[in-house]
Amino acid sequence: MTQINALRARSLAASSLLLGAAVVAALSMAVTHTQTMTGRDYTPITVVSAPPAPTPTPPAPQPLPSPTAPVSGPYVAAPVLAPAPTTTGELPILGFAPPEAGPVAIASPTWLRRPRDLARYYPPRALARGVEGRVVLDCVVHATGALSCRVSSESPANWGFGEAAQRISREHQMVPARRDGVAVEGRYTMVVPFEID
Repeated sequence: MTQINALRARSLAASSLLLGAAVVAALSMAVTHTQTMTGRDYTPITVVSAPPAPTPTPPAPQPLPSPTAPVSGPYVAAPVLAPAPTTTGELPILGFAPPEAGPVAIASPTWLRRPRDLARYYPPRALARGVEGRVVLDCVVHATGALSCRVSSESPANWGFGEAAQRISREHQMVPARRDGVAVEGRYTMVVPFEID
């Protein structure tokens, strides 16, 4: 039985190799067709592969009607975009000026509201064990002066100082940053120390 299975496996392998060789030969073969004609000249035809597909030619651009010429047909007038003045040497894109810079960095805030009694925010487990901490928050100051902060660093970790600092930040409100006399979004780095007196 084992010899029969081995013979079958060898036969299957040999058949696979022959079939593979036949496929490779068929794919790489060039066929030459010669026709014998009596009394006429003939040229042998060699077929190597299918002829390439014709390359489509793009349609010729149609000229736009001039703004002063009378318009006939179902045209709808479109607004004409004037190019925006460039101040940085860049070319305007579709008549739009380059975007403003990102949020304004706020270094010295003017506070409108700050929380009182910061001891109530101290994480209870850290307070019971006498653990002090420090949190650095990266805050977005909205045009309303409200803060949305995320923890940038927390030391020591897993004592609840990050969550406590975020609760404290939500109780703050500052005078927002301004650009050209208009309140805009700003960035502020808030450091919140947790110390036991």
